[in-house]
Amino acid sequence: MMVLRDASLGNRLCSDCGLIFNAGGTRGWSEAFYKESYSLMMKSQDAAIQSFSGPAPISQAERTHQILREMTGLPADGSILEIGAGKGDFLAHFLEESRDWRAAAFEPSSAFDVLQKKFPSARLSRCDYKEFEAEAGSFDLIVALGVLEHVDNPLDMLKWAHQRLKTSGLFYIRVPNFAKNPNDLFCADHLSKLTLHSLESLAHAAGFEVVASKEAGVPIFILLRKVDGPKPQAANVVELNQRIVDQNAMVAKNAMDAIDRCRKAADAAGEPFAIFGLGSSGLFAPFYLGFDVAKIAAYLDENRSTWGSGLHGRSVGGLDKIKELGIRHVALAISPVYFDQVKAKLAPYGVEIYSA
Repeated sequence: MMVLRDASLGNRLCSDCGLIFNAGGTRGWSEAFYKESYSLMMKSQDAAIQSFSGPAPISQAERTHQILREMTGLPADGSILEIGAGKGDFLAHFLEESRDWRAAAFEPSSAFDVLQKKFPSARLSRCDYKEFEAEAGSFDLIVALGVLEHVDNPLDMLKWAHQRLKTSGLFYIRVPNFAKNPNDLFCADHLSKLTLHSLESLAHAAGFEVVASKEAGVPIFILLRKVDGPKPQAANVVELNQRIVDQNAMVAKNAMDAIDRCRKAADAAGEPFAIFGLGSSGLFAPFYLGFDVAKIAAYLDENRSTWGSGLHGRSVGGLDKIKELGIRHVALAISPVYFDQVKAKLAPYGVEIYSA
């Protein structure tokens, strides 16, 4: 996670198509940002985002692979392209089960070096999708995981994938579900705040039909099939997404209020406070609320891959930081989907918990 000090937030709702988007952020320089600065999960080679939506935490890549297999059966051989493959965590799970598939991938960030070492025989490029060379009708399956929300024009990427898929080829996508993630209003590099309504509308406009979709925790997983041409959208996406925007704007404000209440209560008692989760509200709070970031004793998170890193110069660690630092107050900077789960985990520590 990082703070983009030169980025602005300009959240909008398109009155024509209903897309929720950030007119500021990294828009216009996103390609350079990912090539030169992006370093998510690069603290170590095995660092990985965790999924907490199932009975036990597993890597997001493994969970994503499981859901793909639940959604469809795949032939014994074929060709797969992963857009923005990162360090290749998903691709490793996929090829372990589908060993006879031919793999290609590209990644614009420094994670490409890890990807290249992991798959020396795959067709790999360090580039973005506009630079990747592939003939029309080249692939049976294209995958984009945590990518579509970052690009300037998600419809353009969908059309790009459509052109490079074989007849009836599949496009598997994972994005954060804005309907479950109000914190995304504070995220500068998520240029589109995607909902299931938006994804279905974009898919139909690009010439896909929806095979299956699944909401699990914060992410949406959607599997698309290439069809002959665009399909009219029946749902009123503008109206549906407006309701989500109105609801999330209130929750996001309440999240900031919770952090403010936590900070003030801790100050009044002369006690340290922490922020649980690495959601954008927790990173943005010192700027939005105008307090010294040194007031935050630590950021807490369950993902071990983040431990030992820093945000705003503050340490990131597990729940053991509560006892170590004498933390008595904790504000939640996570999706409301996880509130009850996290409050139950914090209960044995006897801290005051503040949430939206």
